[in-house]
Amino acid sequence: MDKQLKPGKFLKSRIVEEYAQRLKDSQSLIVTNFGGLTNKEFEDLKGKMRPTSNEYLVIKNSLCKMALKNLKLDNLAEMVDGACALSYGSGDAVSVSKALVGYAKKNEKLILLGGFVDGEMVTADDIKELALLPSRDVLLSRLVGAINSPITGLVGVFSGVVKKLLYAFNEIVNKKESNKEE
Repeated sequence: MDKQLKPGKFLKSRIVEEYAQRLKDSQSLIVTNFGGLTNKEFEDLKGKMRPTSNEYLVIKNSLCKMALKNLKLDNLAEMVDGACALSYGSGDAVSVSKALVGYAKKNEKLILLGGFVDGEMVTADDIKELALLPSRDVLLSRLVGAINSPITGLVGVFSGVVKKLLYAFNEIVNKKESNKEE
């Protein structure tokens, strides 16, 4: 005879599955302690997270721990304690960390605990270091500029040679025209 789950346990297992599904494909998971934030401050923080393409979610600790353990993130599950919230999503980890660290500097009630970024566990200090990096867009534009720079220089050299050749041809034409006039 199959053992049936009670409605409460069934509901909790479905909620844990839903959270695990949401967190599974995330590029970054950052655990914060938001204890002491007012509702207005919390909404302000969520507003700062929107442009980063990440969600900021408060989950009941026991359910959060179960979801993280289902994803084999036991070390991250150990960080969940007290008034915790998760930032998760596929957004650029640097922009997410900038948003969280910037808000934490402005409001000391928000405490960074650690996280999981690009397949590796990170501490709060690592998240603060990530926030110091330029964003992905800036790094890409610098890379394009570095690749484009030698090409631009080469074009400048070739155009200089062509200009000198044209000046030489113009001088020859001018001399021949002046010789014909004489």
